[in-house]
Amino acid sequence: MQIVKVGSALLLLSLAAGIAGASERGSGGPAAMHPLRASAAQPGSELAGGPAAPLVPGLGELTRLAPFPIRELRWRRDDPPPQGRLGLEEKPSGGKKLVHAIWRNLLLPGWGQRYLEAPGRGWVFMSGEAATWGTWGTFKTQEWLRRRSYTEMAEVFAGVAGDHGNEYWKIVGQYRNWLDYNEWLRFQARREYGFGTDDYYAYIAANEIAAGNSWDWNSESRREDYAMKRKASLNAERRATYTLYALLVNRVISLVDVWRLHRLRGDLEQRLEEQGSLGLGAAPTEEGVSWRLGWYRRF
Repeated sequence: MQIVKVGSALLLLSLAAGIAGASERGSGGPAAMHPLRASAAQPGSELAGGPAAPLVPGLGELTRLAPFPIRELRWRRDDPPPQGRLGLEEKPSGGKKLVHAIWRNLLLPGWGQRYLEAPGRGWVFMSGEAATWGTWGTFKTQEWLRRRSYTEMAEVFAGVAGDHGNEYWKIVGQYRNWLDYNEWLRFQARREYGFGTDDYYAYIAANEIAAGNSWDWNSESRREDYAMKRKASLNAERRATYTLYALLVNRVISLVDVWRLHRLRGDLEQRLEEQGSLGLGAAPTEEGVSWRLGWYRRF
C-alpha cells in the first residue's frame, strides 16, 4: 500500500508541473520572453517575410559574449586523404620554399621535413642522425681505450718510452726487439738496391730504429697480445670511419625525400586550388547569428 501511495503522489506532482508550464506559455510567461523565440514573432522575422530567425536557440547570446568572432567553416569535396604519421599532417599551404628546406636538412636531416609540415618523417631522419653519431662516438671511444691499452702494454713489457707514430707501433708488434727489425731492414735494402751502394745506406739511414727508440719484449705471448689489441683498435677506427659515411648517406637520402615531399605539397596545393569548396559561414547579429551557405572556387 505504501508503494502505491508514493507512486500516486509522484504522478500528481508531474501532472501539476505540466499544467503550470502550459499555462505559463499561454499567458506569455518567462518562456515566451526568450529573445530568440520572441524575435520570430516580431516584424521583420521569418514569419513576416524579413530576415531569417536564428537557427540555433541561444547561440546569439553565446556569440555576443564570446571574445572572438565565429569563423567561417569550409568543406572541400575531394580533400586529400590523410597521409599518416610519416606524411603531411596538415593541408599544404603556400610559403614553403624548397631552398629553405634544403639548407635546414644540410644542417640537420629531418629539419626540412618538419619545415614542410611532415614531423613524422622528420623524426625518422633525426633519429637516424642521432643514432649514427652515437655509434660513431662509441667506436671512437673503443679506439681510444684500446690504443691506450696496447701502448701501456708496450711500455711495461717491451720497454717502449716516449710518443711515437702509427708506423712505429706497427713495427713493435711485428718484431721481438729493435735489433731484429734493423737486421731485416738491412736485408731488405740489400735486395732492393744492392750492398754497399749509396741508395743502400740512404734507405737504412731513413728507416732504421735508433737505440733511443728501442724495445725488447720479455715474452712472445706478450707481443702477440699486443698485436691483437692493436688490431682491435684499428678495427674500431675503421668502423668509426664507415659511420661517417653513414652520416653522409643519411643527408643525401633526407635531401631526396625533401625534394619529393615538396613536389607532393605542390601537387596537393594545385588540386585544392582547382576544386571548389562548400562553405558555411556564421556572423553575430542583433537578433542572434546570421548563417550563410555557398559554393566557393578560386579562379
